[in-house]
Amino acid sequence: MSGTDTTGAAVPDTTRRFTFRSWHLVAAGCLLSSAAFWERWRASRSGRRYVLCHHSAHLDHLTLTALALVAAAVIVSIACAIAADSRGAVASRRLVAGCLVSVLALVVAADTVDAAGERLAKRATAAEPFDAARCDYTPQDYAATPGWFTW
Repeated sequence: MSGTDTTGAAVPDTTRRFTFRSWHLVAAGCLLSSAAFWERWRASRSGRRYVLCHHSAHLDHLTLTALALVAAAVIVSIACAIAADSRGAVASRRLVAGCLVSVLALVVAADTVDAAGERLAKRATAAEPFDAARCDYTPQDYAATPGWFTW
């Protein structure tokens, strides 16, 4: 594609701009959310682990909250894509920026909640180190995420 200059000569079009489409929002949001889910899945397989003799309902709540925040990031990316699609083929810059910031904020919030869970588990194991002989039931195992989205 080319244009013309003031003399009428053909000039290559080097100022073509990238325009966001609605599926870009879904792709970006799902990519961030997938990375956050991968981080949590990988942490359950290898990483910092805390074994607690006494069950902590607060740790369970924090884990579920972090997973809900990551799932909300997927939902927000899909909702933003629907909103962008209803505006036409090209999404506005404010909508794109708002959606991407929202998705990133949810993923960072999930990592922050996980960090709070790790601090709680670390305090619990420091106060009462794990001793299998003292546990009356299966101990609770808490796996800490590496915190890819918190700096």
